[in-house]
Amino acid sequence: MTTQHRQQEIDIRLPNTPYIDTALGLKHCNNNRSLYFKVLNNFVKRYQHINLNEVEDRKRTIHSLKGITATLGMTSLSEQLIELEISFNSIAINRFQQDLLKVIKEIIKI
Repeated sequence: MTTQHRQQEIDIRLPNTPYIDTALGLKHCNNNRSLYFKVLNNFVKRYQHINLNEVEDRKRTIHSLKGITATLGMTSLSEQLIELEISFNSIAINRFQQDLLKVIKEIIKI
């Protein structure tokens, strides 16, 4: 790794929020800050406007979201999705969607 590339890795800002365990997310990305940053941004693009009440294949979407949130260090969201896989109800969906928006807003800040 070149000195310039190392400096670019250091300069990448990552979220500092209680909603995301950045250290865990980085661990899943082999401590590659630029990869983690890229995956976070892709997560925002893909899920910022999702409405689980209107998703066609809700079961698969919940399963996919559960995996990516766990990988990114969004433990609370991942745990909510485990509950949603077991019993899908509107109260849990609304709570999840509100928490998802909080996380996305934190990512957008960086």
